[in-house]
Amino acid sequence: MERQSDTDLNERRDLFSFIRHTMKVAAMYPLGFDRSSEAGLLAILFRIIDYMYEVFCYFVSVHLAFLYVCTVVIYFGHGDLEFLVNCLIQTIIYFWTIAMKVYFRRIRPRLLNETLDFINNNYQTRSEIGFTYVTMAGAFRQSNLWIKSYVYLCYLGTVFWLLLPIVYRDHSLPLACWYPFDFRQPIVYEVVYFLQSVGQIQVAAAFASSSGFHMVLAIQISGQYDILYCSLKNVLATTYAEMGATMAQLSTLEEAQSVTNTESNQYAYAVEQHMPLEELVRLGTNRFHNFRTAFKYSFKRCLQQHRYIIATLQKMELFYSPIWFFKIFEVTLLMCLVAFVSVKSTTANSLMRMVSLGQYLFLVLYELFIICYFAELLYQNSQRCGDALWRSPWHLHLLDVRSDYLFFLLNARQHFQLTAGKMYFLNVERFRGTITMAFSFLTVLQKLDARSP
Repeated sequence: MERQSDTDLNERRDLFSFIRHTMKVAAMYPLGFDRSSEAGLLAILFRIIDYMYEVFCYFVSVHLAFLYVCTVVIYFGHGDLEFLVNCLIQTIIYFWTIAMKVYFRRIRPRLLNETLDFINNNYQTRSEIGFTYVTMAGAFRQSNLWIKSYVYLCYLGTVFWLLLPIVYRDHSLPLACWYPFDFRQPIVYEVVYFLQSVGQIQVAAAFASSSGFHMVLAIQISGQYDILYCSLKNVLATTYAEMGATMAQLSTLEEAQSVTNTESNQYAYAVEQHMPLEELVRLGTNRFHNFRTAFKYSFKRCLQQHRYIIATLQKMELFYSPIWFFKIFEVTLLMCLVAFVSVKSTTANSLMRMVSLGQYLFLVLYELFIICYFAELLYQNSQRCGDALWRSPWHLHLLDVRSDYLFFLLNARQHFQLTAGKMYFLNVERFRGTITMAFSFLTVLQKLDARSP
């Protein structure tokens, strides 16, 4: 059960604080100095630091991607398919890291900031007054839990490679690729090791930011859906409160609405709280003297909340649809290649390397699950608005609410579903289909390996 004071319930907070910091690590979002209130030389210095950090992150990712391309070209045809596949995995990873940096920071920064500001400035902290209420506390808590777990797993999965040279003690590098010089020389080895370490951290931050932001958006929008469901369910109670109804009138209405309280799974993340009738009477405004006018006012606020959610979903679709179109292919290819190297490593390499590859495979699957599952969650939530409205005791005022209810129900039938490049829907079926496709490619790759001498 959520236990919060009235001050906590109405407190607005940045819903994207943690994921914003993760984006900053990946140089996908300004460090914050560009919005600083400082003026003069200090502000210029901050912007220079921000720009230099971005350039440095680009340099690290681009030079590692280039080295892996050179490695693939130089060693192609030498017969070591496992080594080439391993290099191809890192090439894809670093090219995707660079693409996400450019997309977030240089191609769509305005849309990214508009989406963040639009949600933070307009989201509802709690539902309208009624017999029950819900808040954003549950969604905010789940959002932090999911995103922190995912980000830490990404860091663990990529940074784990940095431990391999330390465990082997063979003066090797975490990422095996071609260099045009002897990297084992003193000082040179430390510099190269540092650059590869930074590169791995950049990979973790970029992957966590791109799909993690999608996850946070989905959870927060689901929290707004929960608030809308509760407001729709209590719309007649809100109407009575706006009319300044008496305790007896509210008690009769509450009894009629109580039949829906036993229904389970009404909300995705919120926990419904009961509001005492005394508190509801105290919060009543008595600003309207007839039911029709009070209902129009109360129902209009629900409609505004629904429009806000739809507008947020449209921004999310506009931002992510191009990314996920290519992401599905990237995940399919990565899943296939990582699984191939993992199978080969079970007989040829050490336990540490098997664990590292297993982490990669798990993270690829987990990222695909995040993309598809939370898109499915939003689709399911968009279907439930009509059900929430039917939980109100509408039969008590059928003539007064009929036209408004029908209008809302007709609009609520237009379900919202996220897509990948407007080509196919993102859902659990897409998750299953992508895995099936990846392992079909794996079978082909294993047959090619078996034929090689």
